[in-house]
Amino acid sequence: MEPVKEEFASLSSISITSRIPDFWKKSPKIWFIQTEAVLTPQKMSDEAKYQIVISKLTPEVIEQVTDILISPPETGKYEKLKRRLLQIFEESEDRQIKKLIGEMELGDQKPSQLMRKMQDLARGRVTTETLLVLWQNLLPPAIRAVLAVSESKSEDILASIADKVMESMTPLNSVSAVQQSSLGNSPENNLISEIEKLNNRLRRLETRNNTSNFRTRSRSRSRGRFQHNQRHNPNWLCKYHYKYKNKATKCVKPCNWKPSQREKPAEN
Repeated sequence: MEPVKEEFASLSSISITSRIPDFWKKSPKIWFIQTEAVLTPQKMSDEAKYQIVISKLTPEVIEQVTDILISPPETGKYEKLKRRLLQIFEESEDRQIKKLIGEMELGDQKPSQLMRKMQDLARGRVTTETLLVLWQNLLPPAIRAVLAVSESKSEDILASIADKVMESMTPLNSVSAVQQSSLGNSPENNLISEIEKLNNRLRRLETRNNTSNFRTRSRSRSRGRFQHNQRHNPNWLCKYHYKYKNKATKCVKPCNWKPSQREKPAEN
């Protein structure tokens, strides 16, 4: 039975290891939280946890902990390895604050996703009011306008409102895509409706301008062809002489109408 137990333990270890991602250099603290969520229920030994963490380190990371790997302590191997990795790769408080203040941007993510990242960097080191100001300054003006009339100061509620406003701003969606039932007859909902009306007006104006520009370009091309024929056709006649011949009372240069081309009067 002993070999069966060892084989079962080996398979169990492989299954546990497969549920743990490779070490995250940019978020070591979060990585350990996820890793320990897998390891703790298994009641694994210190040695087993230590070996699993080593298996998840890249060569670049291993270079930072070679002294521990070569001469590990007799006890507390896992905790010592964990402390070293956090010490090396976890950003300092000053670095996190600098990143929070000067390096964040919305990009392609939702406002709520940006909020979560900024909350993680803040970690209680800045007030809620300051965090909201920093976050709102990174949002488009239309979203800031809606948030400005909101009576709520909750980070989660404001992030949810910002997400809905952003959805209503996309070209393929309208204000009906916003879950108005969650906003009710609130200033936020009224302002979203007004923004959508303005967006519709702008889209109509843009369509009208595009149509007008197309017609202008078409007329320009026609004039260009007309002028091109003038320069290269030695027998070109202006529209007056072309249509009325000798009865024309007007002429457009460079018309090639010649007196010899006048029609002879009818003979009696």
